[in-house]
Amino acid sequence: MSLFESYEEEIKVSFKQFEQIAAGFPKLLPEQKQPELDKLENLLSTIEGNLSSLNLESNRTGKSTQQYFTQFYAAKRTYQQFRDKYQDEKNYADLIPSQYHDFNTTGSQTQRDRVIRGNKTLENGIQMIRMANDQVREDKKTAESTLEQLATQKERLIGFEKKFDSIDGYLDKAKKTIGQMSRRAMANKFIMAGIIFILLIAIGLIIWLKFVRTGGDNNNNSSSSLEPTTTTTSTSTTSSTPTPTTSGATTSSDPTSTGTTTSSDPK
Repeated sequence: MSLFESYEEEIKVSFKQFEQIAAGFPKLLPEQKQPELDKLENLLSTIEGNLSSLNLESNRTGKSTQQYFTQFYAAKRTYQQFRDKYQDEKNYADLIPSQYHDFNTTGSQTQRDRVIRGNKTLENGIQMIRMANDQVREDKKTAESTLEQLATQKERLIGFEKKFDSIDGYLDKAKKTIGQMSRRAMANKFIMAGIIFILLIAIGLIIWLKFVRTGGDNNNNSSSSLEPTTTTTSTSTTSSTPTPTTSGATTSSDPTSTGTTTSSDPK
C-alpha cells in the first residue's frame, strides 16, 4: 500500500467514526454531549492533519483529493451546528433553573457563575472565529495551489501549441518539397522522352542517308558498265555496212586494229 492510500484509509476511518457519533448525538442527554463534542473535535483535527499530508502526496502523484476536502467541510459544519445548539441550550439553562445546575446557592454565587459562563461563551465564540480564520487560510492555500497548478498546465498547453505549430510548419515544408520533387521528376521524364525521341530521329536519318548513298553508288556502277557495250555495238554495225568507193577498192575496218587495209578489185 502506498503512502497516499494509507492516508486515504485513515481519513475514511475517521469520517466513519464521525458519522457514527453525529448520528447518535441528538439523542444524548445534555451532560453527555460535551464529551461527544470533544471526540468530534479530535476527529476533525485528525482528519485535517491527514488531509494536509494527503494533499502533499496528491501534488506528487497527481491524484484528486477534492472529495475528501468537501466531506471535511461538511463534517465541520455539522460539528459547528451541534456545538452551537449545545451552547444555546446551555446558555438557556443558565438563565432558567434546570437539570444542569443545583441552584441551592446564594444570589451572588449564581451571578458569578453566570459571568463565568458568559466568559466561557465568549471564549468559545473567539475559538470559533479562530477556527473560521484557519479555515479561510486553508481555503486560500488550496486556491493558491490550484492556481499554481492551472498556471503550470497553461504553460504546458502553450508549449504543446508551439510544438504543434512547428510540426505544421514542417509538414507544409515537406508538402512543398514533395511537390517540387514531383515537378522535377515530371520534367526529367519529359526531358528524357525528348532526348530519346531526338536520338530515334537521328538514328533514322543516319539509316536513311546510308541507304540513299548505297543506292546512288549502285546506279553509278550500272551506268559505267553499260557504256562500253554500246560503243562496241555501234562500231560493229559500221564495219559490216559496205561503203562504195570510186576507185573500186574495198576498205574494211577492224575494231581491234588501228590501221585500214585496201584491196584491189580484179576487174
